Amino acid sequence: MRRILCYGDSNTWGHHPMPDGTVTRYEDEVRWTGVLQECLRGEFRVIEEGLCGRTVMFDDPVAPDRNGRTFLNCCLQSHQPLDLVILMLGTNDIRHIFTPSVMEIGLGMQTLVKMAQNPELFGAGHVPKVLVITPAPVREEIRTSDFYGMYDEESVRKSRLLDQEYHRALKGMKGVYFLNAGEIAEVSKRDCIHFTEEGHAALGKAVAEKVRELFQ
Repeated sequence: MRRILCYGDSNTWGHHPMPDGTVTRYEDEVRWTGVLQECLRGEFRVIEEGLCGRTVMFDDPVAPDRNGRTFLNCCLQSHQPLDLVILMLGTNDIRHIFTPSVMEIGLGMQTLVKMAQNPELFGAGHVPKVLVITPAPVREEIRTSDFYGMYDEESVRKSRLLDQEYHRALKGMKGVYFLNAGEIAEVSKRDCIHFTEEGHAALGKAVAEKVRELFQ
C-alpha cells in the first residue's frame, strides 16, 4: 500500500476555531487528513504530522520545537518508505513576530522540498513525489480575531502572495505538484485562520482527487 505523509501546522493537526481561544481538536474523521484517508481507503495509508505553530523555517521564541525544517528530516526517516509528501506550511511564518519577505518564505519552502526529495535519504528510485498545498489566506477580518496581534493586516497581505511565490520558488523542480487551499476551503470567520468542518471536508476530498491524479 502506498504511503502519504501530511506535514503541516494547526490546520493539519485539526485546530477547531473556538470563539474563546480554547485549543480544541477536530475528531479524526473530521480533519482533512481523516477525510483524505477515508477517500483513499484501501489504496493509501495517510500519516498525520500536524503541529500547532509549525513554521517553514523559524524557531519560535515562545513555543519550542516548531521549526518545520528542523524536524522534517527525522520525520521523513521515521515514516519511510513514502510515496508522497504533502507540505502545507507558511501561515505561521507570516505572524507578526517574524518579518520575512514572501520571497524568503518561498525559499524556505524550496529547502523543505529538497529535503523531502533527498535521494540519499530514500535510495535511488524511491524518492517520493511532493505536493505543496498553499495555506488558505488569513481573512481580512483578522482585527476581530483573538489572534489579532499575532497576525495583522500585513499577515493578510503576505498570505495572499504565498501561492504565487511557491510556484515561483519551486518552478522547474521535478516531482513537485501544487494545490491552493484558498481556492478550495475558506478559514473560519471566528478566528480568521483555521478551517471550519466544511473546509476540512472540502480540502480532504480535493486532495484525494489530486492524489489519484498523481498516481493514475
